[in-house]
Amino acid sequence: MTNWTAVEDELARWTGLGRRCPLWLRDDDAVAASPQLDGLLTRCAQAGIPLGLAVIPADAEPSLTEAIANHAGVTPLVHGWSHTDHAAPGRKKCEFGPERSPEIRQAEAGRGLSTLRGLFGDRLLPLFVPPWNRMAADMPACLSASGYRAVSAFGPSPAPHDGIAWINTHLDLIDWRGSRSAVPLDALLDLLCRELRDRREGRRNPAEPIGLLTHHRVHDAAIWDLFDRLLDRLADHPALEWPAIGKLGVGRLV
Repeated sequence: MTNWTAVEDELARWTGLGRRCPLWLRDDDAVAASPQLDGLLTRCAQAGIPLGLAVIPADAEPSLTEAIANHAGVTPLVHGWSHTDHAAPGRKKCEFGPERSPEIRQAEAGRGLSTLRGLFGDRLLPLFVPPWNRMAADMPACLSASGYRAVSAFGPSPAPHDGIAWINTHLDLIDWRGSRSAVPLDALLDLLCRELRDRREGRRNPAEPIGLLTHHRVHDAAIWDLFDRLLDRLADHPALEWPAIGKLGVGRLV
């Protein structure tokens, strides 16, 4: 049985139960208009799916505002401050880790929110995407004090706390530890099947959206091909839905 067949069988079970699973797409490291960004925006528009675009505030250029101006389905998110690694030697990369004081981290997070509000206005969602998908345990309280309402990292979404909802991603299209190109399709579909099954069988919150993660600035032909295959099969499947980013099932923001 092919992995696509396994996914289709699992989705048929959702349909049989009269249920639909929410999905969403987050793309990281946006800073400016580019052909790569145009490719992402075109694909999302053609597929009719919303896009959460995580923008690095310190590097964001006005051209990015212009690039998404006519793409109503794109919602800017705050991707840290400058995507700078402040982790101690030997530790995993992290911009908002415990090596720096909560006051400094809170100030930078607030600066990021303010900067991107200046570029995008009310279109910006107060959702914080920590670079490298990790941050110190006390950051939710810092973020809440800075005006944020949600965080998106990677893996199972924790329960809301400190006034912050979690809307994580779960499926990364890039093999960062190996080829740095596309992950094998079969492996990605196995993970998708598991995420769907765990929600259907109650091991995970069925309202937690399954998040896809991309990084348009480093996509090669293989990654784009994988992305296209996923959208072709998942964008309009009757057992799936793609809510607006601010109305995702866990912690609605608007």
